[in-house]
Amino acid sequence: MKNAIEKKTSNQSKKTRVAVNSTASKKGYKPLKNKTEETCGNRKIKLRLLFILITLAIVFVCISGAFDISEIVVEGNEMISEEQIISFSEIEKGTNLFAISKKEIMHKIKENSYVDEVQIQRCFPNQVKLIVKERKVKYALPLANSYVYINQQGYVLEISNQSPKVPIIVGFTTDLSNIKENNRLEENDLNKMKTVIQIMETAYQQKMDNLITQIDISNPENYSIYLQAEGKIAYLGKGTELNTRFLYIKAILKDKQGKTGKIMADVDLNSEYVYFREESI
Repeated sequence: MKNAIEKKTSNQSKKTRVAVNSTASKKGYKPLKNKTEETCGNRKIKLRLLFILITLAIVFVCISGAFDISEIVVEGNEMISEEQIISFSEIEKGTNLFAISKKEIMHKIKENSYVDEVQIQRCFPNQVKLIVKERKVKYALPLANSYVYINQQGYVLEISNQSPKVPIIVGFTTDLSNIKENNRLEENDLNKMKTVIQIMETAYQQKMDNLITQIDISNPENYSIYLQAEGKIAYLGKGTELNTRFLYIKAILKDKQGKTGKIMADVDLNSEYVYFREESI
């Protein structure tokens, strides 16, 4: 009896649900959406609108003359003229500020051997700023009837017929086929350049750097410097204990003014004295 009643109740419940669903379907009612689904839908609409706005903004920027380049400013240059840098950059006035490629411009400007680093800045609404860091001529190599200008890192900057106002390095071994602008000296010479830099730094500290006109690196066991105005050559050995050796050289220059010869500062400072050998050089 009890089971019969429960069965009857269940059947009635099913009929009621079917009737409700049927009625909702006839009247065109739609099932209620989940709140999460509504939120996702609104978010997609907002994203589409944002995308459209960004696209329109990009199109406006590209076709509007408001951002056409009217001025190119160059900073940090000394050796290279402003006109040369602008020419290397290949930036043309009237080009849209956003149409230029910083990477490409940087690569083009650095084709000039004197350029070490480049920064490109877009300055709204219509200016481009090119900030360069140049390599400095520190030494020169003799090459036939010309000179190869190099910086402290051994980069070839220029080959010129003009006599340089920097020390000339003789005895280098870099193959002549590699002596080209923007190339570096070969490893053997680069290693010797480290000692050359130490020699010049010590000479600067002793206020003698302006006296050195030539540095011979042919023998890494015995570097030598030519002091043309003094008519003397000083031998420095391997380039160790340079400060002490330069103090001796400075004293000899003062004591032997007007005399030509060689300053033998390549001795063992612990057991020998630096001395001067007068002779024609």
